[in-house]
Amino acid sequence: MTTLHARYKTWLITLSSIGLILVSLSTKADSDWIIGSGIYDITGPAADRGMVGYGDVGQTTKGIHTRLWSRAFVIGKPNSNQLVTFVSADLQSITQGVHQGVLKKIASDPLIAPLFNQNNVMLSATHVHVGPGGYDHNIMLNMSALGYDEDNYNTIVNGIYQSIRNAYLSRSLGSIQINQGQLSGAAVNRNLTAYNQNPDAHDYDTQINETMTLLKLVKSNGQEIGMINWFGVHNVSSNQSQRLITGDNKGVAAQLFEKYKGANWPLSGQFVAAFANSEEGDVSPNVCGPEDGCAGKGNNEANVALSANKQYNKALSLYNNATDGLSGALDVRFQYVKLPGLNVLGQYTGNGNQRLCEGAIGFSMTAGASYDGPSGQSGVFEGMTQDNEGSSWDRSTVIGAVGGAFKFINDFAGLLGFDKNVLGSKTHEACQYPKPTFLPTQLGSGAHLYTDTLPFQLFQIGNMALVGIPGEMTTMAARRLRNDLQAALAPRGITTVVFAGLANAYGGYITTKEEYQIQYYEGAHTLFGQYSLAAYRQIFNGLANALVHDNNLDTGPSPLDWSNKQKVYAIGVVYDDKRLWESFGQTWSDANSSYVRGNRVKVKFRSGHPQNNFKTMSSFMEVQRYANGAWSTVLTDNDLSTKFTWIRDTAADCMACSFAQLEWTIDPNMPKGTYRIKHTGHWKSGWGGKIRSYSGQSRSFTVN
Repeated sequence: MTTLHARYKTWLITLSSIGLILVSLSTKADSDWIIGSGIYDITGPAADRGMVGYGDVGQTTKGIHTRLWSRAFVIGKPNSNQLVTFVSADLQSITQGVHQGVLKKIASDPLIAPLFNQNNVMLSATHVHVGPGGYDHNIMLNMSALGYDEDNYNTIVNGIYQSIRNAYLSRSLGSIQINQGQLSGAAVNRNLTAYNQNPDAHDYDTQINETMTLLKLVKSNGQEIGMINWFGVHNVSSNQSQRLITGDNKGVAAQLFEKYKGANWPLSGQFVAAFANSEEGDVSPNVCGPEDGCAGKGNNEANVALSANKQYNKALSLYNNATDGLSGALDVRFQYVKLPGLNVLGQYTGNGNQRLCEGAIGFSMTAGASYDGPSGQSGVFEGMTQDNEGSSWDRSTVIGAVGGAFKFINDFAGLLGFDKNVLGSKTHEACQYPKPTFLPTQLGSGAHLYTDTLPFQLFQIGNMALVGIPGEMTTMAARRLRNDLQAALAPRGITTVVFAGLANAYGGYITTKEEYQIQYYEGAHTLFGQYSLAAYRQIFNGLANALVHDNNLDTGPSPLDWSNKQKVYAIGVVYDDKRLWESFGQTWSDANSSYVRGNRVKVKFRSGHPQNNFKTMSSFMEVQRYANGAWSTVLTDNDLSTKFTWIRDTAADCMACSFAQLEWTIDPNMPKGTYRIKHTGHWKSGWGGKIRSYSGQSRSFTVN
């Protein structure tokens, strides 16, 4: 018995030792990284501001279906000051001005200024087309908003900065798992005519990159704090008829994932899920035809839901099966490059050394992308080249036909400091051949459509490289660049190369030389000529080689800062009105006394203008439930089941009056009980312009 007891004791000690070793190994595996996640509201003016993406001045905001968010992640190495931050924001793009503004905010914050700068801050956009515009310091992306909107700009810059700060404050030791998989049936190549010009088009099994790459962030205590995935697809499941702000397919997918993980922003939560974009230049979610995600053309909410669920379901599967840990070095390279006049070597052009052109947009851009967002202008089409001018189209006729956002340029030409006759100028056409120049990107000393000095950025996060692309890259352009970088970065142990699209600035599209020749929408929006991709390959290979050989890079020329040089401002609110016997927040049409799950509740209030206060990290709408003797908010205007719509009152005796219409479609799983709908807002006085808050609520009603 004594011998048996001794053996048993020895066995326990051995098991205990093994357990300690396993715990030690587990702790080490769970502490390879510093990780943090953060989120902040960047929803801008919810009414009377032109949306940016489709370039349609008639597509103005009219309320909120879901809010727009900046989602940030901090990644670092333990026992060092090495950190990077990646942001995915619900915006059309990250503009140069937004990038500059966020870096200024960071530099003014003594907590994070020593740790973050242009080198290790990567800002990317989901490319949503149904959010408010006017937040650029260059002209092009402000045209549909009819000018610069300083309030929207500040909201975006502050929101991105706050999300980064929140991510930093939440940081902890943890692990990062990576997983990749093929997502088929969620997207199609929207421009096969251009794609098939490439001699290597048939070297691939798919006409788009169907790979989704996902990172899973888990603290060493087991708490899951975040997920980032990259999948290239245009965020255009909502077409030009959409007037309610929404994060579209990427934003809704993110909300689905966050809710699955128990987060209900802006009310509560810890988990942040980013559905970031990648090489989406010629990739559409409308898999059943032009502007049709299989719910029918113009059925925006259903098309959004279909695309969002495809991405969400794939991400969830990859997340739940992620086991491969990222390991290795953390490093960065960053460089500004002025593109016009850049000498591109023959090894990249295939045609000797070439210089990039001065920026210009082609006539075919005015047609829009016929598959996802046609302009509808008569006589305008994709494929207008210098060679078919006169036989298929006429320059002066097209200039006369194109209205909408481009009329903004003519209307304000004098104020912006240039002659409106610059439209259709042939100045750059020899270099830009075969692109016919609709408009040069630099119109004068005070008028720049786009920045010409772009930021190029490369992160090494263990065995993954994250590449910041300052524009929209087509599928084949990305394949060629990825092939370069996979070969160049292999000595660093990098096995996965991921592109983050629309990062740090917006430089239009990047197509292959072959795609450029036929001048479809993407080629016409490739600003610096047919060797643009060659230039990107040269620049990023330079960054990769610097990383591999541990060399520093010259930062390059700083881009112009136009923050204090804006000349045309978007029109804001003059005042709000009501009749003398009315009050702001007054119920105009009330709820019924009872509903069953699946019903829609609709309530209308006398309101002020949503531009008076964006309700950042708050809401114009609250669904409240009565329980334990108190009302608590359970849903906001960010939820998929709610809608906030702003309606201008057309009554002749109330010229500046408006309504807030709040809708809630009751989810089948909503608990039975007593509810009410609350509206809060702000109104602006016509006497002195003072802005005051107000609120109102519906009658209480039961849900059975």
